[in-house]
Amino acid sequence: MFQRILVCLDGSKLAVQVIPYARVQASQFGSEVHLLRVLDKSAKGQRSVQPEETEATAYLDSVAEPLRKDGIPLTSATVEGKAGEAILSYADRCKIGLITMATHGRSGLGKAVLGSIANAVLRGANSPILIIRPRETGDKTPKEIQPFKKILACLDGSPLAEQIIPCAAEQALGFQAQLILLQVVSGPLDYSPGIPGAVPVQDVDLGEMTREALNSATAYLEQLASPLRKKGIQVNTVATVGRAGETILGYAGRHSVDLIGIATHGRTGLGQALYGSVADHVLRQSGLPTLIIRPRRKRQK
Repeated sequence: MFQRILVCLDGSKLAVQVIPYARVQASQFGSEVHLLRVLDKSAKGQRSVQPEETEATAYLDSVAEPLRKDGIPLTSATVEGKAGEAILSYADRCKIGLITMATHGRSGLGKAVLGSIANAVLRGANSPILIIRPRETGDKTPKEIQPFKKILACLDGSPLAEQIIPCAAEQALGFQAQLILLQVVSGPLDYSPGIPGAVPVQDVDLGEMTREALNSATAYLEQLASPLRKKGIQVNTVATVGRAGETILGYAGRHSVDLIGIATHGRTGLGQALYGSVADHVLRQSGLPTLIIRPRRKRQK
């Protein structure tokens, strides 16, 4: 699934912070890394600040050098065009298995999670996307990260949300990591006074409908977990009560999760849209790498 990894760069120091994540992915899966720099010479006011092709090539060579020393197969490319469209076109043309990008930077991909380029990539990609929220330039950026040990797959009970599972499971197999299937069930608004996220179920006076929903979610998650366990993946299932975005982040923080996986559409919660409240909240607030897919809808007969 991850034979070719695309690293989207815009020339900024923040954008290159995705490199350690691409490196650990490539090392774990034996992937070929593609470094891509898009030159948008048609953008008004950008000609004076966009590097020329020779400068962009030199920039990519400098980024590529330490990866080559690690023995990672590498391809570098500069292309002209509108960044979002160019990235998607390159990914399809080169059969990229994983797109990696940072959510902030000087230009291009870097403006924000909801910036026009990242927006276009997230909405149009046929490949999974690994997104990181880089540290500010004043912070020390780690050159290496440790292999993932805990991967959190966020589900909402819908078939579309379930499409994150194969991708998350592949990550878990590759890293020999624990895979956690999490479903958040809506509960009483005062279930956790003053504390964001979930609390132990036994500490909450839950209504009968909420208890039934939890039991149903637990059974559903165990059903999903069974075939994964047969593949040798260590799977933990968690059905809990709370506000979805806060609960996901709270769980990830308390349990030292290394990677959060989300499908961009589904029936409820995470599923409304990538830019709906839950997924947007996770992307903006987690600080963790987030693996995102745009699930495919099945055609109605």
